[in-house]
Amino acid sequence: MMPPILRALSHRTTLWTSRRARAFVACSAVVAAALAAACSDRASSGEALPPAEFLFAAGDSTYWVRSGVDGMRVRSAPILLTEVDGRMFEIFLGDDGAEYPDASFASARLWSRELQHRDSTLLFGDSTVIHELAAWRRAHPRDAEIDPADEEMPDDPRTVVSDEIEIIDVHGPYITVEHLLNVDIDAGPPHRHEGRRMVVDVRSGATASLEVLVGADESRRVTAAAQASLAQLVDSIRTAGAAGDERASVATESLDGFRFDATSFGLTDIGRDPAVAFMVPGHGTDGEALALYLPPITVKAPVWWKSVRATLPEWAKDSVRVTWDRAKYEVAARPSADGDALALVLIGGAGGKAHEWPIATVAAPAYQLIPLDTPPIDSAARAALSRAFDISTSLDGLVQRASWPHRAITPLRATSFSRTR
Repeated sequence: MMPPILRALSHRTTLWTSRRARAFVACSAVVAAALAAACSDRASSGEALPPAEFLFAAGDSTYWVRSGVDGMRVRSAPILLTEVDGRMFEIFLGDDGAEYPDASFASARLWSRELQHRDSTLLFGDSTVIHELAAWRRAHPRDAEIDPADEEMPDDPRTVVSDEIEIIDVHGPYITVEHLLNVDIDAGPPHRHEGRRMVVDVRSGATASLEVLVGADESRRVTAAAQASLAQLVDSIRTAGAAGDERASVATESLDGFRFDATSFGLTDIGRDPAVAFMVPGHGTDGEALALYLPPITVKAPVWWKSVRATLPEWAKDSVRVTWDRAKYEVAARPSADGDALALVLIGGAGGKAHEWPIATVAAPAYQLIPLDTPPIDSAARAALSRAFDISTSLDGLVQRASWPHRAITPLRATSFSRTR
């Protein structure tokens, strides 16, 4: 067994892909049950719901919540959105490739689209798979392509070339992704298994350097701190291995295959402050792609982080809930006993007396809340957002909409939970 910080890079299920339906089914069942229960209850209090409108991202989905004197409306869709300078962007993955009786090619592409425009921007794509596919077709002109919808796929093709993109996190204009490339060509060049992390600007597709994100001084400090952290980690693993720790002994065999890459990092947040987390790419003794994940390093918040900070959850001191404070209301998320689901509530009231209204039960973890009421979105932006929700849900064949009259509820009791990336 490898230490938790040392991980093999292998096939993973990616959120927010064009094939999201299976993951969304379970989440939708939870949401539908919560919404149905809320809709069955009638208002038991004369308190009016505070006017509010926001997007809430949790689990595999985004929830569009609107409340006011007429009650509350909630829509959910398996969509990933981020706001930059008042503009809303959708982030999504596409795929391409081909299947043959003894060869498989699969390539992923990361895209963004400003909701009020039709054109999409390619954020990241590796051309290796497409180039290898073209070369394979030239070398095997008589092999017929398999249609996965009509034919059984081969269990173990001798040639497999694929790449995967995993969305790790989104912070305003920047998205953190992890890319994994696997190239296994029968009777071809040596196998390639590579992985790295990067931060990409959702507006342009430009890969953001650490200096661009946090400035030159912080970039140098964080890079030096990460290298020192790696050296300390390696020394600890070697010492533990020499002392007879079986897991550390296994990990020690792969340590020489790691090389620090100052460009392989992602953005994260700790207590709503920005942090940088490096992924050190490496290879096992058999050529398998491995990764060392270094502890996040907090950085001085750059100017652009101010708008991001307001979207992030704030933990209560007792860690039993996370909240987002707005000028006229508050949104809170409390976990289920097993920590897999969150009870989302809207909190507000007049005369200093706060009331709570249920919004929905959603899949954990909670990521961000994007306000749509300060300033309020205009009719064009609202129409574009509605179209994006319609398209996303129609791709999965699942639509979740509900509305209910307002009613106040008593506070919920819950156990603590931790935010997972």
